[in-house]
Formats: sequence, structure tokens, C-alpha cells
Amino acid sequence: MSITQGLARAWGEPLGRAQVAGQPEDFFVDEQLSFSASEDGPHLLIQIEKRRLSTSEAIRRLADGWDIPAQGIGYAGRKDREAVSRQWLTVPWPIQASLPQTGAIFDDPTSGKQLRVLKLARHRRKLPVGALTGNRFRLRLREFKADPVAVNARLQQIAIAGVPNYFGGQRFGHDGGNAQKVAAWFAGEYRPRHRTERSMLLSSARSICFNAVLSERVESGDWATPGICDLVVLDGRGSLFAADTEAPARLAARAAGLRVHATGPLPGQPRKGLSLPERLSQREDDWLRPHAALVEGLQAARVDAARRALRLAVGALAWRWADRQTLELQFSLPKGCYATAVLRELVDWEIAA
Repeated sequence: MSITQGLARAWGEPLGRAQVAGQPEDFFVDEQLSFSASEDGPHLLIQIEKRRLSTSEAIRRLADGWDIPAQGIGYAGRKDREAVSRQWLTVPWPIQASLPQTGAIFDDPTSGKQLRVLKLARHRRKLPVGALTGNRFRLRLREFKADPVAVNARLQQIAIAGVPNYFGGQRFGHDGGNAQKVAAWFAGEYRPRHRTERSMLLSSARSICFNAVLSERVESGDWATPGICDLVVLDGRGSLFAADTEAPARLAARAAGLRVHATGPLPGQPRKGLSLPERLSQREDDWLRPHAALVEGLQAARVDAARRALRLAVGALAWRWADRQTLELQFSLPKGCYATAVLRELVDWEIAA
């Protein structure tokens, strides 16, 4: 069973089964940056399009093709392997050197793996992780045998009210391997091999805890409406405030308009200025008790506690039936959010073999 399989759904059972990513073009992701190239400096800001390549493999292929050190290449986020993805990178490039050509870097017809450079311009700094506003998705669900009227109604509900902001299965590694490793690490039975793995395992631990609390809130029916004891976040931003500092009617209206959301815990060391109302703290502590080892391990690792929105507003959601069993979806999500959180509220899906 998938590590996310048992999480509560907000809008009812899936309306049918479907196949996702039957071919890479069925899962298209376009990364949105929060800035444009500075047009000068010792780096290049480039947009690549990759097919059947992980971000790490795309970086290695680009480094080999342009004869540059892979460790000098910056990226804003990782993208799925079994997809067609457009994302941004920076590569170190001598100021006096002429610019490389756009076009194909790698193309293997046998495996279907491809890498192209679409755009490039000079830039001053290496691209840091997280320097994006979000992603645009175009998905194709095949063999989807469902009532179109019910599907249309469900999608309208999602567009109006959002979906639970679960971390997707990608967060936990292949077959949940990261979750197993972090449990072994905190029990003293495993040691991360390098800093990157350590970071990934800590992220998995926090994601498990957050998903557990969110699932309880969905079961309770109050995941989408901030209560008087909640800490609330502005949509798409990190600004937190206590729900009881705003008039209930105004807060309810802002929540109904997807402008604010209640938040859940990303456990760690208590952070200065981040205090929870007693009732909320007790409630979350009760839900996290089965994951006490993860919470204690995160505190011991000196990870700062943080909060994450419980609800995900699905931007510019549009859909059409390409044929009687093929549904095409388009939507935008903020950074750090998962298309699978949208899919699980609609369909019981599987990745094609």
C-alpha cells in the first residue's frame, strides 16, 4: 500500500480508475520562475525541456554536453522522470565566452530520453532551490470510465473549494523508501550517506507528520475552514496570523474566497515567534502521538518547526473530454504542492507500466 493511500479524502470516493503518464506527454509540467534573467553576470539562466529524465540526470547530461561541472549547476525544483517537464537551471559561464546554442543536448530514440535547451540568457547568480512561484500542469487521464456529469461536478467543487494540501508520494521515495530510512535513522539503525540524503529524509519525516494531521482535519470536516484557535496563512504566501485576531465573519469570507487557509505542523524545534494556541497544540499533539519518534528525531536534528497550509487552491482549473474515456486537465499550483493531491480527489489512478 502506498504511504499516502489511507489519507482521508475531502470530496468523496474516486469516481473511477484511470491511467496517468501512459506516455510522458500525458504529464506535462511547466515551471514558473519568480524573476527573469539579469542579462549579465557569470552564469546562464536557461530553460530546458526534458523527457524521461530526472532532474539529476538532466543536469549530468547538460554538464557532459557543455563540458561544465555538474556541481555548479543550480535548479529551483526537481521534476518527475516519467513526464515532459520544462524547468529552469543556471550554469556557470565565463563572462568573456560566447553563448552556447539552444537546441538538442541529448536524444536517445531507443529509450525516449530527450533534453533540449529552449532559452538562455546571462544571469548574475546561481539559481537557489525554491526560487519559483509554482508550476503549470497539463495532464491526460486515459481509460477513465466515469460518468462525465459526476466528473464535471467534482471538478467544479475542486475549483471552488480546493483540495487537501497533502505531500505526494514522491516526497517519500520509491515505494516509501525514505520513510523507512528515516525511521531507521532515528532509531540508530541507519546513517544518511551525505547531506542531500539527510535533507531528503528530514523532509520525509515532516511530510508524514503533516499528512497525518491533515488527514485527521479532513475526517473532522474542518480542514478548509479556519477555527478560532487556528494559525492562518495567506494564500500563496508565508504570512501567519492567529484566527482570533480577525472578525469571524470576515475570516469566513476570506476563507470561502480561497484567500486564507488554516495551517498544520511541520514539526521541529520550537521557533521564536511561532506559538500555538493551547487547544490547537493539544489537538495536534494527540494526532502526532503515533509519530512521536519522528517528532523527537526532528527536534534532535535541530530542524526548525514551521507551518503549511492545510488547503490547496487549484488555479486556472480547466478540463475537457478528448474522447469518452480520456480526460484532459490543466491547472496551476504554488511551489511545494503536488498534482497528485488534485488527482486523488477525483480518480483512483495508476502510473502506466
